[in-house]
Amino acid sequence: MSLDRTPPVVAQRAVGSLRRADGLRVVCAALFLGLAAGCEGSLNKSPQAVALPVTSSDSAQEAIDQGQWPGWRGPRSAGISTDKDLPVAFGPQSGVRWKVEVPGVGNSSPVVWGDRIYLTSALGAAPSRLVLLAWDRTTGKYLWGTDAAASAGASHDKNGHASASVATNGRLIFAFFGPSGLFVFDESGRQLWRQSLGQLEHGWGTASSPVLFEDLVIQLADCKADSSIRAFRQSTGEPVWSTPRQSTGCWSTPVLIQAPRDAAAGGGSRHELIVNGTGTADGSPGYVIAYDPRTGQELWRVRGTTDIVCPTAIVAGGLIYSMSGRNGPILAIQPGGAGDVTESRVVWKTTRGGPYVPTGVAYRNRLYVVNDGGVLACHNAGDGTRIWQQRLRGAFTSSLVAGAGQIYALSERGDVYVIKAADEFQMLAENDLNERTLATPAIAHGELYVRTEGFLWCIGSHVVAATSTPVAQHDGATLPTEPSLPEELSATPRSRGFSGSIRAADLPPAELPATAISLETPRLAVPAAE
Repeated sequence: MSLDRTPPVVAQRAVGSLRRADGLRVVCAALFLGLAAGCEGSLNKSPQAVALPVTSSDSAQEAIDQGQWPGWRGPRSAGISTDKDLPVAFGPQSGVRWKVEVPGVGNSSPVVWGDRIYLTSALGAAPSRLVLLAWDRTTGKYLWGTDAAASAGASHDKNGHASASVATNGRLIFAFFGPSGLFVFDESGRQLWRQSLGQLEHGWGTASSPVLFEDLVIQLADCKADSSIRAFRQSTGEPVWSTPRQSTGCWSTPVLIQAPRDAAAGGGSRHELIVNGTGTADGSPGYVIAYDPRTGQELWRVRGTTDIVCPTAIVAGGLIYSMSGRNGPILAIQPGGAGDVTESRVVWKTTRGGPYVPTGVAYRNRLYVVNDGGVLACHNAGDGTRIWQQRLRGAFTSSLVAGAGQIYALSERGDVYVIKAADEFQMLAENDLNERTLATPAIAHGELYVRTEGFLWCIGSHVVAATSTPVAQHDGATLPTEPSLPEELSATPRSRGFSGSIRAADLPPAELPATAISLETPRLAVPAAE
């Protein structure tokens, strides 16, 4: 246990108890100290664990990936931007390029490709209308909203029916709405195809985002029974493969890597699709599993996750990092094995420190992890040694992202903490957006895109103070918080192949209902940068 971050008053009182207590009291007080500081647990290292020096530059692979944020957590699902100049200090009235109201509710993250930003949302009371929304990245102008289907099945209050982020290759946009199906749209919002993945029954709903590989779109479809992972042809929706999973639920998103192959298996390299965790009905440990993304065949597995897994696996420096549970384990795994490699390819492991929901970030040879209670820790990515730990205010659901030597951590109450990526904790800024935030931000073109409970924000480095009016008005009236779909989109869900798309350019303004999602949303009026 680490006691170095215990608040002074708590520490003084506990030490006083230690001096006066008998053996039992000593044990209890020590335990209390550990809980107050965050308990690191035991760290087990293999001979392959090697401490790495902190670096001050991005890797060559990260530099290749710059420019877009094409899906959940950006390029390679890493949560890293190579932009050199990112915002540090900002707030509702400063540093904001634009701010638009987002209709409906949802926790999917912004996805950026070129000059487009995509989000999903659920409109109205259950069964909600599930929609894909598009904005112009440079101006915040609302472009179109496309109806997909009605929501189906149960979901947790902090999850909802629009939690999975879309994935895009610039031409097609892939959106997963759990029991309502997997949908594909073109860049104008026209629906091209839809595939049902079954009822996917689970009281907490689904949240895994689509993954693109070559000409395939791959979707994790875990539920209480009959879980699977499936691949479809991107252009047609044709099923390519389906692999059953012995899992009662998993909310992470698969990650693609290119891994060296064991010499016994012929050497060279291969693609692996990593899924962090399998749910278990009896609370027994789950597995990290690697699949062949072309065939769906299982390649290897490692036992050791908790029975409920939300974080996405992190890949960096030739290792895969698995986190799970409330203060659960963190595993560093060497890819490229075959069969059950629990005893042979775990490079290091901590028994505690893993988050329940947020995904951490591996950045510049350091592994940064924030748990749901706000304990932020920095580990050496090579051998797992904890370098520092600090408690932040608030609860956390949003995952960490990084760029320009900074770590961004967003609390549920809208505090954006900017921390220096270094071996000594340094808070660069605490920014308050003053609105509930569960979604993970995106970074692209030197800007931070944040989805809060009611708005989408574009935050930049070189923006002067905004006008005093938080949200500019559009045609004399603000957009309702819960806009309804036009009447023609509010009917029974369309059959496969119907686009369900309405754009402002498609109809004269007079024919658009006042609450149609195709109306341009209000934007924040911001003076030009000096």
